[in-house]
Amino acid sequence: MRYTEELSWILDKAGTTLQTNEEKIRENIAFVHELGLKCDSVGWCKLDLTDPQVPEVFQKISAFCKERGWTARCSYKRTYIDVESEWFELTASPFKDNTIADRMEAVTEQGEKLNIRTIRAFHEHSVGPKHWGKDLLVPERFRTACIRNGFALDFCWAKDIGKYDAEQYFYVYGKHLIPRIAVDFDLKHSEEQLRAAGGWLPQITEVFHTLQFVNLPDCYLSEDLPQQGIVYAHIPMTNSCAGRNTILIHQDTADALLREKALPVGALRPVPVVDALPDGYVLQETQPIPRPSRAFMDSHLAEYEQLKRKVRPIRAISEKEALKLLRSAKKERKEDFRKAMSKADAQLLVVPAFAPVLPYYLIANGGFLSDEYELLPYSKAVTATEEFRLQVEAESLADKPPDGVVIAVCPDGDNILLCGSGTVIRFSHEAPEVTEEWTSPAQFIADACNG
Repeated sequence: MRYTEELSWILDKAGTTLQTNEEKIRENIAFVHELGLKCDSVGWCKLDLTDPQVPEVFQKISAFCKERGWTARCSYKRTYIDVESEWFELTASPFKDNTIADRMEAVTEQGEKLNIRTIRAFHEHSVGPKHWGKDLLVPERFRTACIRNGFALDFCWAKDIGKYDAEQYFYVYGKHLIPRIAVDFDLKHSEEQLRAAGGWLPQITEVFHTLQFVNLPDCYLSEDLPQQGIVYAHIPMTNSCAGRNTILIHQDTADALLREKALPVGALRPVPVVDALPDGYVLQETQPIPRPSRAFMDSHLAEYEQLKRKVRPIRAISEKEALKLLRSAKKERKEDFRKAMSKADAQLLVVPAFAPVLPYYLIANGGFLSDEYELLPYSKAVTATEEFRLQVEAESLADKPPDGVVIAVCPDGDNILLCGSGTVIRFSHEAPEVTEEWTSPAQFIADACNG
């Protein structure tokens, strides 16, 4: 299998104290810049190991450490590309911090205590699989589709204590456990395994004093997988083990869920299925995942059905509230935002469709609302809108392409559009579908700034 490799590294100076740490950081950053690379505010640098300059960079890191008496540490990540597989991992995005509420104690069939969480579901505008730690949760549309099609999964409602109406979420538990996973556990501690894993790992161990972790994609043995359906793999998390809680969905089942729009395309990632253990890997046995008892699930389901009968208000953010949040974000992170659009330029705004965004441009004519959303400057938004329309026409991305203008973008290539109806949508770059929706620009700005 073909793969890419990425290294995150930093230099360490022996004997660094609180008083000398700032000096060490300045030296560290200066060295990274001398290499022609970028780093964060303390010196962590990401290095794409397909870069032809890697051997020279490694040589200079070694020389610097030898001359100065410093050391280097790093973390390594490998990603398989062009994976062809009939099995897909159900991938999840993290819940927002303000979605998660209180701990609730559940009991397993064996009488063991198990903590689950209550949530405030209205904070989630992107409907899809979510995770909090190792717990996997899915929206009710996924659960409904699975029940209708007879797919083998257990669900436990995550009690929604929010004030406002929202799609509900369920903890999801697999029923069919596969016996093992091919993993990278303990790889960083074994020189023999590191050499066997290949790639840049053997050279990395010669340059870097400390290899903090090695991240290789999990693999699954073909003999352990059935011909269809849904299976799961669970490895408990311990102080020395990151653990796993993975649900795998076969192509046929995945296609059925996609047809019913029970989950977005981006929630399915093809997994490597192999006939033999890959070099550098070890086989780790799985264990049944602890889950709430049937009595607990049933009592929660009754509460869910009672909640669904209630009429709850829809949370609406006013423009005044959104503008206040944007001002606060710009004040806290000045470097992430552009200057406000001048009033003279605002009067020259020639595309009427952007008028609802004008109040925000008068605070910041573009900027990073969060790690996930970049508000485009007006001029770039106009260009991005035209490019989006040309792409839709050229690739026939949708039978009914969205009617709107691009006002923001996401790191993965998704576009945020302000529609003629006044709503704001996130349009996937992977499939012609809307993956998120906000009732207004104010709702979008507030949600994006709150991260």
